[in-house]
Amino acid sequence: MIAAVDRLDEDKTARQRALEVASFIVEAPAGAGKTELLTQRYLRLLAVVEHPEEVLALTFTNKAATEMRDRILGSLERAARDELPVEAHKQLTFGLAKKVLAHDAAQGWHLLGHPGRLRITTLDALCASLARQMPYLSRFGAQPGVAEDAEAHYATAARRTLEMVEAGGGDADVVAEALAFMDNNAGRLEKLLIAMLGRRDQWLQHASRIESGAMKAEVEAGFAALIERDLAVVGERLDGRQQSLLMPLARFAAANVPGTLDAIFDWNSRLTAAIADLARWQAVATLLMTGTGTIRKTVDKRIGFPADKAFADQKKAMLELLAEQRGIAGLEDALAMLVKLPRPELSDGEWATVECFSRLLRLAAGQLWLAFQEAGEVDFIEIAARAGMALGDDEAPTDLAQALDYRIRHLLVDEFQDTSPTQVELIEKLTRGWMPDDGRTLFVVGDPMQSIYRFRKADVGLFLRVRERGIGDIRLGHLRLFRNNRSYPGIVDWVNSAFPSIFPAADSPEAGAVRYAESAATRPARADSGVEVHPVIEREGSDSAGEEASRILAIIQQARREAPAERIAVLVRARSHLDALVAEIRRSAPDLRFQAVDIEGLDGRQHVQDLLTLFSALHHRADRVHWLALLRAPWCGLKLADLHALAADDRKSTIWQLMQDETRVACLSDDGRQRLLHVREVLQLAFAGRARQHPRRWLEGVWLMLGGPRCLEAPEALNDVDAFFKLVDKLVASRNLSAETLAAHAAELYAPSDPLGDAVQMMTVHKSKGLEFDTVILPGLDRGTGGNDSSLLLWDEVAGADGDEHLLVAPMKQKGAGNGEPTAYDYLKKLEAERAAHEDERLLYVAATRAIRKLHLLGVAVADDKKDDGLKLPAAGTLLNLLWPGVAQPVFVEALAGSEAVPPASPGIDPATFIPPLVRLRETALPASLGALPEGLRPADNPLELDEAEPGLSLEASVGTLVHRYLELIAKNGLEQWSTARVATLQPACQRWLRGQGHGESEAESGAAEVVAALATTLASDSGRWVLTDHADAAAEQAWSSAEGDAAVNHVIDRIFVADGCRWIIDYKTVRLPEAELAIRAESYRPQLERYASLFADAGLPLRLAIFFPVQDRLIELSLR
Repeated sequence: MIAAVDRLDEDKTARQRALEVASFIVEAPAGAGKTELLTQRYLRLLAVVEHPEEVLALTFTNKAATEMRDRILGSLERAARDELPVEAHKQLTFGLAKKVLAHDAAQGWHLLGHPGRLRITTLDALCASLARQMPYLSRFGAQPGVAEDAEAHYATAARRTLEMVEAGGGDADVVAEALAFMDNNAGRLEKLLIAMLGRRDQWLQHASRIESGAMKAEVEAGFAALIERDLAVVGERLDGRQQSLLMPLARFAAANVPGTLDAIFDWNSRLTAAIADLARWQAVATLLMTGTGTIRKTVDKRIGFPADKAFADQKKAMLELLAEQRGIAGLEDALAMLVKLPRPELSDGEWATVECFSRLLRLAAGQLWLAFQEAGEVDFIEIAARAGMALGDDEAPTDLAQALDYRIRHLLVDEFQDTSPTQVELIEKLTRGWMPDDGRTLFVVGDPMQSIYRFRKADVGLFLRVRERGIGDIRLGHLRLFRNNRSYPGIVDWVNSAFPSIFPAADSPEAGAVRYAESAATRPARADSGVEVHPVIEREGSDSAGEEASRILAIIQQARREAPAERIAVLVRARSHLDALVAEIRRSAPDLRFQAVDIEGLDGRQHVQDLLTLFSALHHRADRVHWLALLRAPWCGLKLADLHALAADDRKSTIWQLMQDETRVACLSDDGRQRLLHVREVLQLAFAGRARQHPRRWLEGVWLMLGGPRCLEAPEALNDVDAFFKLVDKLVASRNLSAETLAAHAAELYAPSDPLGDAVQMMTVHKSKGLEFDTVILPGLDRGTGGNDSSLLLWDEVAGADGDEHLLVAPMKQKGAGNGEPTAYDYLKKLEAERAAHEDERLLYVAATRAIRKLHLLGVAVADDKKDDGLKLPAAGTLLNLLWPGVAQPVFVEALAGSEAVPPASPGIDPATFIPPLVRLRETALPASLGALPEGLRPADNPLELDEAEPGLSLEASVGTLVHRYLELIAKNGLEQWSTARVATLQPACQRWLRGQGHGESEAESGAAEVVAALATTLASDSGRWVLTDHADAAAEQAWSSAEGDAAVNHVIDRIFVADGCRWIIDYKTVRLPEAELAIRAESYRPQLERYASLFADAGLPLRLAIFFPVQDRLIELSLR
């Protein structure tokens, strides 16, 4: 290892070069002060350009952009005040800022008065700006919003794509073929489509090429190139000498086991890395390796070496050669990898599946665009793609691209290790036409050792390739920084000694592998700085999780005593890894203040679970499980005996229907009957007034009437309830409220952080990136994060021997298909697993380098008397497994020797006999304040056609609700967005909704058909289209209030607009009447419409009133009296 002084000298030289007006890629390790370097570079460039807008800096987060802007402006302000800093590196920044101010004065920029001229933004904001500047080419037109929950739109698109199977035609055939491949498991296919849409920037560009049929040869060439690289690795380890010794023995063995080693029956020349030798290589691996993936220690007749004395020499020679090969570093792993290599060719069936899935994905992408248009919002992937369209391509750059080419002369990119292929492509377009030494520069900064965002599509291989090849025609000078200004030598020295063996020995863009680059500490040594491993040994009957949590708490308390002013962080891979610690603190140290960043989920708290149960039951009356849970919840609290009496013998009726059966209710206990009748009364009131209330107000009202606030354990729980109802509001606004989406989003609600607990912070390692803490605690090192999900298609790109990129693509394996041989899909999945493993190495590095003074490592190892050291090897994929050799194992072995066996735990709760205590209100009653409508308030006077005397379900009312909602949607979206063909696709969604209201399958089917028919009739009629067209002052489902004496009256007007100088007020009525009776029925609604008319009596326009019957396509005007 090179001395720290020499590394600091190299670092100083690199920083000086970074200020030259040239293009560079800079590797800056943790704590290197790259933000200061970027600030200096930006100031350096400002001093030489004609306009400040010629310098553009791109970051990944708004926080980073704000920090850089503040640093630059702060430097200029200090320079303007002549405040010379003490630190040498800040004196350099001061000098650069002085030069900028002089240039500013000469050019008349007035930057301090006009800081908006500094172009520092995020990549996402730049993409949005580019798309906005070229609305036609970006195909956005008006700039859409950015979806907070893009996955909801993915789900809509996936569902609509699968519904296309009923439409007929070629697209339906594609969907049907995909469903057949998935054994008609539509739910799984929908989930896979949702996941693929979230990564469509990686595959959509290839879809049309795949479908053309011209890609198969290129894909197979790509697989061959990648497999040949693996063969070259084996060839390096099994060299010419080893092969020459092995050849006669291999021929001997092959002759004795026909059909097993046939590929090397006549082996007499050295194997190469060419794909033609793959079969021979795999036969060699079969000869040398056991079925468990280790080099053989013995050979017998099953592998071609009979026990006869005549063959003793061959057997002896083979055993000696095997012993020698076991000592060759890396050979065993290379041979084990050989047997997993597939043939590079895809079968006709596999390629047909690739083409089918490719077409399916394109259909889904088209449906997603429609969903975006309906919602008026898109995701960041779409914005980036449209920004690329706005810039054009090499052959046809747009006016915007040419204008940017003129305006941007210097581009700086921060955190370059986190870029995705799409973002690198954008940077390449922004620098299109730049030539070496033309005065324009590209400056990218990052640390490949901190690339941990693969789940956000970041690819560390991009950094390595750009470092080697540049971007476009720009070649980048490579600079490496070494200085670590954050950590004390005790931390830096440990990292420098531990991580070279944890990281791979060499970089590999294809495998996502990054070798370790050492750092040099700039802080003085400190005796209490360093790294400490805290081993926890798990024996049978021990509570290792509880012991680990107790140790973490002890470490925190000791650190707080020793240095109260210092900050502590507990970092984990997954939020769930903190559950035991949070519980231990709540139990043993309730006064300890801490901040848990997105750690304590609200959906695990009982009162939020009860709200989810209430919503699910009210919106799906046929959902027996949630209805039973509703009756068991604290606001009702039926005992199990009463629930059994109510529902055990009737599994066909809904629980709500059973609650109307007076004979059945009479069978309950007195207590149970009183509680059930209370809930029934509340819900009858709720269902009667549901149609004209905002979903959040309606749900909250039901919860209040049930006595929800009295069920809360503590007043602070009201904050959780408020967060839940705000989530309902948000989902309503995005038109995405359902039981499924509410539950999914509730899982992302977290308790707010304690504002006074910043001295102790808990978060995931990913959240900690960019932060630093005096003491860092890394628990749960023995815990993994789960496996990777399957994907419809796996794809990759690999550079061939010709330097060109080849696309690799393979379809997932069909259930039950295959003969156990490795497939291209398996190979790509293995490559993804290899990349994930390398990212785990970098994740550990990021976590360790957050520490300034002290780093504590905690994990659990399982005692095992059968192992040589008495301990099971930590599971692959865990951070403890990475630290085990050399760092953790000696400490754990020592702890094992000094620990005593744990006595068997005393019997605890028997799950078979345990009955949890029933938590419920002592008495149930409608709160007095909610027993009647507040004084001076009347309900909305336009309910739907609900038969309030009928406690069961009214299909007519449900159909009316759906027709109202769709007519409102059509009026708001615009008629041009709705065709009869689109209306026809609503049938499945309407059926699902009606089933959710508790209607049977046949009722739901007929009701959905009625809705679709009513909407189609409306769209096909002149009167219907006239009602829904975009008139002046138009509104749909508009709410109004008026005063009648001392009472406030609410009104909801279905349709209102101005046409031909008159204000039209129209109400929709969905009724099943013959046409001859419609005029009489319309007249019965006159009082209601005249009340609406009174709201506009003084508005100065003539009023016209009408009833629109969509089922019969009749618009009946009522004359004003």
